[in-house]
Amino acid sequence: MGRVSVPVPPGPYAAPTPRASDPTVLSTGQVVPRQAMPVAEVGDSFSVDLAAAPQVLRELRAARDQLMQIRREALALGKVDPGTNDDVSRDAATVLGSIAVGGPGSLLVAVEGGMQRIDELVSAIESELRDYASSDAGQVARFDARS
Repeated sequence: MGRVSVPVPPGPYAAPTPRASDPTVLSTGQVVPRQAMPVAEVGDSFSVDLAAAPQVLRELRAARDQLMQIRREALALGKVDPGTNDDVSRDAATVLGSIAVGGPGSLLVAVEGGMQRIDELVSAIESELRDYASSDAGQVARFDARS
């Protein structure tokens, strides 16, 4: 017996968008389980040598730029056209899209999390450098006042 495909109109009955952690259901009915990558634990503190801080900031900004490029590529992967209307191509495009931009566990969420963490690190280093410069200037002023 053949299959009948009935399009679902948009609205509350439309199928939900696949997520990165959802099992893949192929057009044959086969279910392929998937597991989203766990989020790595990060430490709450770090130290940076003052002399190395400018280089660390440059490297962090370069890493963020690379992540921004990967983010653009992930968005493009989320919109892959299957090219043909066969089941295998449609399944592949759906799976690739969900892995690329399908919510928690997807490439997009991981990359955006990395970008956010880098932004936080840059802000923390810049804040510490400002605090150090302010403290240093205060010490110089006190020293000059005693002279």
